[in-house]
Amino acid sequence: MGALRFYAPPIERLSRRFDAAYVVDYDQVPRRSKVQHDGKILSIDFEGDDSVKLRIPWNVDEFQSYFLATCSLRPRTEPYHLALEVARGVLSRLKALIAVCDGADIEQTEAFYAALGEAIEAFTIAATSDHHSEASQIASQECIGHTAEAFAQLTNVYRDAAIDFIQEHAPHRTFLYGVNIRNEHPSADASALLRPAFNTAVVSPVWKDCEPNEGRFDFEKVREQIRWCRSQGMRVVGGPVANLDDLNVPDWLYLWDNDFNSLLGFQLQYVETATRNLHGMTDLWYCSSGVNTTRAFHLTEEQQLRLLVGSIETMRRNDPQTPVLVSFDHPWGDYLSHAHRDLAPIHFAEEIVRANLGVTGVGVELNFNDCEGAIFPRDPFEVIRLLDQWGMLGLPLFVTLTFPSSRRFDKRAAHQISDHESPTFPISRRRQRQFVESLVPLILSHPQTQAIFWNQFTDATAHVYPNAGLFDRRDRPKSTLRSLREIRQHYLT
Repeated sequence: MGALRFYAPPIERLSRRFDAAYVVDYDQVPRRSKVQHDGKILSIDFEGDDSVKLRIPWNVDEFQSYFLATCSLRPRTEPYHLALEVARGVLSRLKALIAVCDGADIEQTEAFYAALGEAIEAFTIAATSDHHSEASQIASQECIGHTAEAFAQLTNVYRDAAIDFIQEHAPHRTFLYGVNIRNEHPSADASALLRPAFNTAVVSPVWKDCEPNEGRFDFEKVREQIRWCRSQGMRVVGGPVANLDDLNVPDWLYLWDNDFNSLLGFQLQYVETATRNLHGMTDLWYCSSGVNTTRAFHLTEEQQLRLLVGSIETMRRNDPQTPVLVSFDHPWGDYLSHAHRDLAPIHFAEEIVRANLGVTGVGVELNFNDCEGAIFPRDPFEVIRLLDQWGMLGLPLFVTLTFPSSRRFDKRAAHQISDHESPTFPISRRRQRQFVESLVPLILSHPQTQAIFWNQFTDATAHVYPNAGLFDRRDRPKSTLRSLREIRQHYLT
């Protein structure tokens, strides 16, 4: 076992989710970690004894909270100084990105260089002062804040340069820009707003609706939805089909929780029936999402792989022409820090790609929220680094995305936002819109990304993540929808 020790700010000055911190090795795979704070020292015990990076939720300022990372640190008895190491880590990451931009002749703005200069000056003060002093702590936090501002300035320049490159070298790139309407039929008013915003709809043949009783299937409602999408001029992605989550599986299936072979047989029968009934009606099949974090049933990693492989093979056998996508939840693999699992999400995906099953696209699910099953926010360039890593799989990437607009109780959500008096990160309609405006164009600029799907259409019907829809609980549009429409008009037309 290895251990890192840090002189840390008092608990009330850290993010409330500081206990979600973990360490990663050289290839960014999380190690199983145990976090403790005794009021002065933050301790992280982890598997292995080599150098690692610490990732920890951090309050950048009153408007931004992200997972931030230190540079590589070797285990030692003498504690490090947490704020200083986090500042060193974010400044190092910024300098590495500057080198990339310089190599591509991407010129920066005066505002960027001003923020960079202030970050370096603050870090110099933090590093040369008594590390135990308040001055060093304040300067470290100022360095983190100025670095965040520099990243924000860099985002626009980097995005525009990347999109210009794509338009020059792939001017006819087909990009799917869509929303997951699940099994809902949008109203006439909602349809009028969705049509100019998106060119694709994700239609889910929800298992509990299509096979409410074992062996009795009905896909007419799904066909009606697909016909509606076609009438709106939208492409159709059918799925996720093979999903074992609480909102998807029929009640009768839970009787077979401890009988994997029966569970596998029922799922493959459903995938085959759905594929045959909807054959020729979809542009792509979305086979499965989040199988690597399935919580509704007690499955081993081997069983999860068998379910996914069997579903893909069944789908390809019954429809060999339509492309097949699969996606993975928690793509940073945060859950590995506290779960007895061996496969990181990208290794899970790699197993599927290497098996040559006919998968034509791989997705990452970025469901940011302050609730069970969601992930803590990352800054836009950390998302780009993730896409670079997943791009090494050699397949087109697609991203599913959500972010909440309110902290209030959401009676139709499967999970609820924590009602703790100290929020882990800012949540509001304005923050949801700002999140979209900063991140979505940057994702569009990634050369291997071919699709973005907003993963929750409305808060007015049953859904997983609280307050993360584009329409509120009264089915009224949020300002985020307008921002998504403007992004499409600016970058994709």
